[in-house]
Order: sequence, then structure tokens, then C-alpha cells
Amino acid sequence: MFKPLLVGSWLVLVASAPLQAAETAKAAEQAPAARVLPADKSKVIELEWTDLLPDADLQKMEALPEVSHEGGEAAGSAINKNLNTSNDPSMKAWADVMSSANVRGELNGRLVKIPGFVVPIEYDADQNITAFFLVPYFGACIHVPPPPPNQIVYVSGAKNLKADLIYNPFWIEGTLTTDTMSHDLANSAYSLKVNKISEYVYE
Repeated sequence: MFKPLLVGSWLVLVASAPLQAAETAKAAEQAPAARVLPADKSKVIELEWTDLLPDADLQKMEALPEVSHEGGEAAGSAINKNLNTSNDPSMKAWADVMSSANVRGELNGRLVKIPGFVVPIEYDADQNITAFFLVPYFGACIHVPPPPPNQIVYVSGAKNLKADLIYNPFWIEGTLTTDTMSHDLANSAYSLKVNKISEYVYE
């Protein structure tokens, strides 16, 4: 069975319908977090997306105020467009979270396993995906605005990853670094050299 990517659900609603802030922020708060890393650096650490957030950013996310429900969905669209220009403190808080590139330095160089969706960046001669952004929800950077940079991972070294599989979530395993990557689609605060890609199935 598939386990919901909780913070992914939270982020996509932030990007497309911030009027549901209270419910989704609560779900993210309840998600498990690998805040204490194992001393053995050969051990693969299974991460949730919230685990990429430094403590200060996680606290900001959990403390985000509920956005007014007045005005319906149209108001939600206006909120999205004005996150960076509004004088409303709650909108500034949303903008701060959605633009953060802060990272957890202790994750640099660690072996990790994290689930997510693929946004292709580079292909080989056979049109297999060789590099991509890993994101917590489907359609990020393409159909809806990108997540914050610290919720995007640039993945390189992929092999035999067919382009028609991007609609499915995957487990991505490899060495995580805090190297940044800038692209027309988005900016990432993390990078990962992939060792293994497998179907995201939670049992």
C-alpha cells in the first residue's frame, strides 16, 4: 500500500489552496521526523520531507497562522500571488517558509532514503532520465509552483529511469549533500548522488 507523503500534501495545498493551512500543517506536525541521526555513517537514514527542515524552519512551518477563509477559492488564488508583497504578517510568514533554502548541515554526506516524485532535468540519448529534481508532491515545478528550495533535492546519476514513469512516486537512495542547484524550473538546497531507485511502496 502507499503511505501518504504528509508534508507533500501540506506543500501542494500551500501552493494551490492555502485556505486549508490549519489542517495540513497539523498533519505535517504529526509526521515522524529523523531529528537525531545515527552515529554509524554507513547506515541508510529513512527520511520524511520534514526531516530536511532545520529546527527553526520546522517550528515556523508548524506555527503558520490559519489564513482567513473569507472570499472562497478566488481569495486563495489572490493570496498565492501576493505572498511576497502583502503587508499582512501571516502572508509574510507564508512567504518566508515557501522561499527558505536553510538546510540541516548534519545531513551533508549521509546515506539517505527518501520518497518523492520526479521532475526530469536531463536525459540520455535513449531518453532515459539521468538527472531530476525530487519533490514531495506530483506536478511541482510544472503544474503548480515549486516547493521551498529546502524541500527540493537535485538527484544525479540515475540510470534506466523511463520518462513515462514520472507519474509514480519512488524511493530514492544515495548520498545527500547540501550542494545547491539552480535551474529554470526551480532551485534546490540539497543534492543527492543516487545509488538506488525503487517503487514507493509502504508495507
